[in-house]
Amino acid sequence: MTQINQAILAICIALASSGCTQRIQDLSDSFKFAYQGFPDAEKSWDEINALPYASLYAQLDNGPRGFMVLAFAEPSQHPSPNLKWLSGKHEMIVTRNSRIVKTVNFAEGNLTATQVNSPDPLSIGLATIQMPHKWSRTLDWQPGNHSGYRADSTFKRGEPQTIAVNGTHIDTVQYHEFVTLPTLNVNFTNHYWITKETGKVIKSYQHLAPNLPAVTLTHLKPYQGGAHD
Repeated sequence: MTQINQAILAICIALASSGCTQRIQDLSDSFKFAYQGFPDAEKSWDEINALPYASLYAQLDNGPRGFMVLAFAEPSQHPSPNLKWLSGKHEMIVTRNSRIVKTVNFAEGNLTATQVNSPDPLSIGLATIQMPHKWSRTLDWQPGNHSGYRADSTFKRGEPQTIAVNGTHIDTVQYHEFVTLPTLNVNFTNHYWITKETGKVIKSYQHLAPNLPAVTLTHLKPYQGGAHD
């Protein structure tokens, strides 16, 4: 792809007007890399490290794996920013402390908001918390205009695992988040792989909401603007 279409240009203008410090040309470059990598993305470490942007792989359920770049780090009411990751097909995933808190332009539907009243265990660091650990948040999603559903989580420590990230073997500990939406009597389980070296999430498998796909995120080049991403 040689030019940015109008939809991408609109996003770039919106980001610029909201205080983004990256130049529009930088954003267009990131979109071109995303288009080249989606679907079935396979980037070398040299390519990943050469990019001036944080990046990750994202996969919906068992679909093709896409390459996404960080377009914007948006200040939030929380200590950590909302990180907006964009694909070449105009999908957006918003993460905070490696948790997916919002999605945009997913064909099956989107997680439209996540509200918290207490610190997310991912922001504290799962390796530092006594397990099991309980926490709650509320979720909004579409289709259906579902709003304000409480999701209760219980975190438990799993087993050490060595996982491959882009061909590199990394020692991790897996943690499980058992989630219940009591109003709907719905249950699902999220998984997080925490590196032994840094204590950060390197990979995760997260359900967005009932009847929406699960997303696997594999972090490649980390965001350098804060303690967690």
